[in-house]
Amino acid sequence: MARARSARQTAREGHFIGAEAESAEGLNARLHVCNHPECRQEGRFPAPKSREPRDGRYWFCLEHVRQYNLGWDFFRGMSPEEVEQYQREDVIGHRPTWTFGTKSAEHGGEEPQVWVKDDLGILADVGIVLNAGRRHRAEPVFEPREREALLELDFDLQALKPPLRWADIKAQYKVMVKRYHPDANGGDREAEERLKTINQAYAYLETRGYT
Repeated sequence: MARARSARQTAREGHFIGAEAESAEGLNARLHVCNHPECRQEGRFPAPKSREPRDGRYWFCLEHVRQYNLGWDFFRGMSPEEVEQYQREDVIGHRPTWTFGTKSAEHGGEEPQVWVKDDLGILADVGIVLNAGRRHRAEPVFEPREREALLELDFDLQALKPPLRWADIKAQYKVMVKRYHPDANGGDREAEERLKTINQAYAYLETRGYT
């Protein structure tokens, strides 16, 4: 039989939170009459009416609070499944929960993506991006320099599906070389400089062990 915490203390100590009750209610607290129908003694000791705090408390004398405690079962009327569910929710104080990054208006708040910004790309570097309605892994995880090299080759990181193969990098490199080769751009200096950075990015990716 599950009992209130104060009741367990009673069984060990032989009294029902007398000092705590007086401290909580104060020296000038309003007097209560014992709620036992056949008792008119002072009710100094509170006891819950149900497991719901909003249902209030009874007030008993010492003798009758001990009797009440012997019959108290916090989980009375609940199935084993309901008891297990209650105990799990008790860990978080019976507060509502949701998957990180998915809180919506129906949970009582606006989307975090409305006010969370990632201007420095810190979250993106570990594969987390902020989207219209949810946070999810949309990019494979790359080292910062590796990420820059792939962007230099004009890869769409959000569209990449791991694993990234060397054949894919090589094919994209050929596309970029053709696009920015001086012969295709009439000797344009900007295209020539871009081709240099493309070659540097490709050379770096060669060291990354792609297969």
